[in-house]
Amino acid sequence: MTHSGIVVNRQLPQLAKLSKTQFLDRVANIQAIRRKKSAISLFISDARGMAQLEALHEAVHTEKFFTKPTDFELSPSWIPFVLAMPEPLRAWLAAYSLDEIKAQVVNWMGALYAAHCRRDSMWRKLLPEIKHAAMAYYSPYRPKQADELIEVWNRQFEQARCFVGGQACGVLENPFADNERPFLDSEEVDQSYRFTVRTGYFREDDWLFVVERDRQKLLKFYKSNIEHGVWTARTIDEQMRNIDSETMNRSEARPEIWQAWHHYFSLSGDEVQASV
Repeated sequence: MTHSGIVVNRQLPQLAKLSKTQFLDRVANIQAIRRKKSAISLFISDARGMAQLEALHEAVHTEKFFTKPTDFELSPSWIPFVLAMPEPLRAWLAAYSLDEIKAQVVNWMGALYAAHCRRDSMWRKLLPEIKHAAMAYYSPYRPKQADELIEVWNRQFEQARCFVGGQACGVLENPFADNERPFLDSEEVDQSYRFTVRTGYFREDDWLFVVERDRQKLLKFYKSNIEHGVWTARTIDEQMRNIDSETMNRSEARPEIWQAWHHYFSLSGDEVQASV
């Protein structure tokens, strides 16, 4: 996980009703955290795509995570700890307001609209703005060869800078550079707008055992298991006695994203700028 921009959820102690020191003490022996990958697209084709962009922007600016975890394929009961994304994406989100971010996205899509590319996939609620950007900044064109395509994408990126009043620190690196797809009409053009965001999270049972350590909540959570004879109350008590030896090394867990969370969460609440 190199060169990833890290954003941590600083609301965790409040959620657990613990101090920051107490919270860190509860998770002191953890070595890895469950991780979920999400493909985030700057080509907004539906309401979910816009919701993802808005949620990432809010997380970067407020360090509050996901009012709708399902938009990132997380269960509503899971607790996100950390986001890892390409550092240029984090810096871009941090440098602009949400309206400015949307303006850049609309402009990129306006260039594609002018090129008669992927019009059917453009989110209808953005379409009036996309059409306006296409008319304001681009003449109709229909490039077919790779060299022409790269030139169009470079022009598209430069126009996006102007769309919000000029170049600013942290603007997203050109995601279209060095792209050699031969045809603009290919559906694979969407890939040029996609970024992988990794979410490190606890499932509800992880949270109850490791963080809250509340026997009554655990008995309620595992009520069905107990009623069906899979577990007994003694099983829960035994796990609680051994909880300090829990490392959370699971098949879907990764140590590097846990180490990143621990490092940045342990720092002050200042905005995280560094990369890992």
